[in-house]
Amino acid sequence: MDKAPVMIGVAADSGCGKSTFLRRVLGALGTEVKPGHTAIGDMLTVICLDDYHINDRAGRKATGLSALHSEENDFALMGAQIEALKQGKAIYKPIYNHDTGNKDPPELIQPNKVFVVEGLHPIYDEKARSQLDLSIYIDIVNDVKFAWKVQRDVAERGWTEEQVQQDIQKRLPDFAAYVDPQKKDADVILRYEPSDQGLPYLKVKLIQKKGGAFPMVTLKKELKLTGSKPGAVLKQYDEDWFGSPATVVEMDGEIDMDNMAEQVAEIEKNLEGLNGKSPSELTDAMLKLKSSPGSQNGTGLLQAIIAMKIRETYDKLTA
Repeated sequence: MDKAPVMIGVAADSGCGKSTFLRRVLGALGTEVKPGHTAIGDMLTVICLDDYHINDRAGRKATGLSALHSEENDFALMGAQIEALKQGKAIYKPIYNHDTGNKDPPELIQPNKVFVVEGLHPIYDEKARSQLDLSIYIDIVNDVKFAWKVQRDVAERGWTEEQVQQDIQKRLPDFAAYVDPQKKDADVILRYEPSDQGLPYLKVKLIQKKGGAFPMVTLKKELKLTGSKPGAVLKQYDEDWFGSPATVVEMDGEIDMDNMAEQVAEIEKNLEGLNGKSPSELTDAMLKLKSSPGSQNGTGLLQAIIAMKIRETYDKLTA
């Protein structure tokens, strides 16, 4: 390989819509991956960092530690293998089998043009973090996490709301100690809060560090979208993000899905620094995934913008 592969880190808790985000990234790059334990395509490979858990499920029962805990993850191997991939080398990557909770035999991962390393800890360890060209943290405040988890676990697993709350509380200390601190080191943060109009509506923020690796996008003016309830407000402001100056583009509320094309086109017209391949790339991408989760709120819009910026980063680094 003449150019070093582009390394994108996505740090997020489980159950936060990473698969839809990946579809948006693939769309922006104009490529596909074959689903499998490790999703691989002719341009992009997705590495799930759960594969670097040291113990299987039974082993964690014995240690009494959660998968979020730093001692349950092999950061030395993770860092060494991400560095090897960055150098264009093949690796034998461990496999953690989510279905059985066991460790399966390792698999051969060949070099590729883009690697998305996603999971609980891509930005936690300095060695792995130093290999990333762009690091993204998906930041979900507890109220939103609870609402999403209730939706999923009550429907899919037959849990009660109390069981969901207990599960979140049980994970909270390790999440706060080992996962959440990564957001201060991320280049860009996608943050979910309850809307000013209350849940289930969302306020989604794109928090961009100034002078960082993420190519900044800004809003020309505040926008108000009307039509269906609750409507949406988009605005931009500066804030301090753990000691780093940042520019925030925020969307509170929802697009009118009956007028989606017009409303997204209006947003796209008022964004600066988007650097789309065409004047309607963002609108086209949003319409293509109209039925995907989050397309009506800031989730879809800001994920689609991040996806375009990943492509811009790739183009810049491989030019």
